[in-house]
Amino acid sequence: MDAVGAGAIRDVVAVLPNAPRLGHVVDAVAARIGKPVRVVDVDGPGWGALTALVSQLPDVALVLLPPGSTPLYRMHCVLHELGHLVRGDTGAPVPRTQLAFAAWSAGGNVCHRSLDDTPVPSAGPVDGALHGDDEEFAETFAYELATVLLSGTVGVDERTYG
Repeated sequence: MDAVGAGAIRDVVAVLPNAPRLGHVVDAVAARIGKPVRVVDVDGPGWGALTALVSQLPDVALVLLPPGSTPLYRMHCVLHELGHLVRGDTGAPVPRTQLAFAAWSAGGNVCHRSLDDTPVPSAGPVDGALHGDDEEFAETFAYELATVLLSGTVGVDERTYG
């Protein structure tokens, strides 16, 4: 990860309260991107290999998740998608029908996280693969922020040195 990415992670950590929760990270990312971020459970058509999606509208960014994930896995998926937002990935337009959702989750401009390493077709910034700079950043963001959340505190040294 480059210095810009590491700086972005440090910037998000720096604004978290001493005993942060996932909602604090969502709020910090919302402030960074300049619009609200909502985490939404989406029940409906099968998600296939996708485990989470991010979509941006002009006035809100959405992190979409299938319901029923364990709390720890859900946290990771949300943090991963927040990493896409911090990186500036655009995500996909929100589908308006079940048919549109099925087509959307099968391809299109989708920032996503998969349960396995099977490439999911995408016209988005990942260029059809689950690996690359954007996925590496999203995974690093998720790991670093999960470490802070699970430790329960943000110490002065973490704020200073990341």
